[in-house]
Amino acid sequence: MTVRFGTRKPSGRPVAGFFIIYVLIIAGLAARLFHLQILRGDYFREISAQNHIRIVMNPAPRGLIRDRNGEVLVDNVPSFRISIVPSEFSTVDLPLVAGLSGLAPDSLSSLIEIASSRPYRPFPIRTGLSVEEVSAIAENLYRLGGVVIDVVPQRRYICGPEFCHVIGYVGLATSEESYEGQVSGRSGLELSLDQRLSGEPGYRREVVDALGKVVEEYEGGGEVSPRPGEDITLTIDLGLQRLATEVLALEGVPGAAVVIDYSSGEILCLASSPVFDMGRIASGVAGAEWDSICSDPQRPLLSRAWAARYPPGSVFKPVTALYLLQSGSIDGSYRPDPCFGSYHLGGRDFGCWTVHGRLDVVGALAQSCDVFFYRTIQLGSLDGLAAFARGFGLGSRLMGGILPGECRGLVPSSALLDSLYGDGGWGLGNLLNVSIGQGELLVTPLQMACIAGVIASGGAMPSPMLVKDSDISEPPWADLDLPVEAVALVTEGMREAVAGDHGTLRSLGELPWEFFGKSGTAESSAGDHAWVIGFVREPRPLAIAVVVEHGGHGGAVAAPIVSRILQGYLGGGG
Repeated sequence: MTVRFGTRKPSGRPVAGFFIIYVLIIAGLAARLFHLQILRGDYFREISAQNHIRIVMNPAPRGLIRDRNGEVLVDNVPSFRISIVPSEFSTVDLPLVAGLSGLAPDSLSSLIEIASSRPYRPFPIRTGLSVEEVSAIAENLYRLGGVVIDVVPQRRYICGPEFCHVIGYVGLATSEESYEGQVSGRSGLELSLDQRLSGEPGYRREVVDALGKVVEEYEGGGEVSPRPGEDITLTIDLGLQRLATEVLALEGVPGAAVVIDYSSGEILCLASSPVFDMGRIASGVAGAEWDSICSDPQRPLLSRAWAARYPPGSVFKPVTALYLLQSGSIDGSYRPDPCFGSYHLGGRDFGCWTVHGRLDVVGALAQSCDVFFYRTIQLGSLDGLAAFARGFGLGSRLMGGILPGECRGLVPSSALLDSLYGDGGWGLGNLLNVSIGQGELLVTPLQMACIAGVIASGGAMPSPMLVKDSDISEPPWADLDLPVEAVALVTEGMREAVAGDHGTLRSLGELPWEFFGKSGTAESSAGDHAWVIGFVREPRPLAIAVVVEHGGHGGAVAAPIVSRILQGYLGGGG
């Protein structure tokens, strides 16, 4: 039996279906391409360009700092900087980059880890490099993705360490708004005047390929040049500052010297010892070296001129004398009971440094008799003396924040003593101690130099000024209204301290100009502080304050420093 199979004619439907699907796919792709390239072409073209543009910040040169005579103390020099863009940098190149840049691989790895928080921004790994130091990595830059070399201004401290406390130093900025590698002031005027000194940074755009290598300059414009910071001129005299710092350093113990032109209020010297190399700190110090500086028992980072406070001892007696004279409690002829070397009160002897006998206020200042002030201050009050002392600026910052860390000092009042010792926990003995500059009273050398200037000017000294052409506020002593007779008596007492047969500063009588001064030996548990304050009228109006920590007697230790500073400065023509 034969079976026949019939043949069916193929249907055209599957072919047609495939063709339709193919056409639809092509149409979809075409529509998508039309959408991407025609309708959204400009948008995606801009996005594509942005993905290949690197923005590099150009730091602004910080403003110059000059002394009163135009001598440049701080400027900027060009230096090379190596940066890494984490998103473009391959860890395969890490050993090579570390070796070429002079970093240990571990150190470079740590820096890259820090930089990874902002992966698209250049992060400096080395700054302040010379041509020789950067040449090795520059020669290999063509094969290193994400490595950037540029020239940036570096702060240069020409002046030397004698200005370390006044000018301070810069370091990497730490604010959230700062860009990687930005520097800002960290201490001194670099900190307090940072906005004026820093200027405005600029930037440039570079076109880079997928490996982070620069392929061409960006042609879209938008490059912005940095705007340099404002130049600053100080009232400080470079020669005087250097001289005072050197003289203090010879003592081998911490101290400070402040000199003011009391006719203008301009501060000519703010010297503090010991000092430190601010250029070394600004360029970066190792952790161990920084720890060593911070743990130094002499505390070189502390400015004794305005940021340290001391009991003033007898250099405060002119203030007490003026208070008593102004209030009418005493006059120039008043002589209390004699000094027999101590004063007995409430079962306690308040000692004097020798037996003085019966003295008036001029003699008491000249010979620094404690007993005179123990007796006469009882004609006044603690709160009256405190209010009068505050009128000189004690207990407050004199510079309005321009000196970072400036101490207010401390002027004790009855309310303060109540808070310290409880109601009734203190008595007349506290007043006696304050009257001679002891007890809870604390001052800064800057404040005491101002007191000398206020006395020299009869209360007319302008506010102290450190930066030329700065706004001058009314001084805190504007309302003192010191009686002419009172100022004359205190001035005579300060003159007799130098010129009198029994004065405590007779060694300064050898100066070629008349010096009006007051010595002080301020008691301290670690050793007495040596003080001298005073002023000269000729050859130019200068007020001075010198303190030597734990130096001993003011007339023996601080007076020779005053002599060397004044003779070295004025003897050279000022």
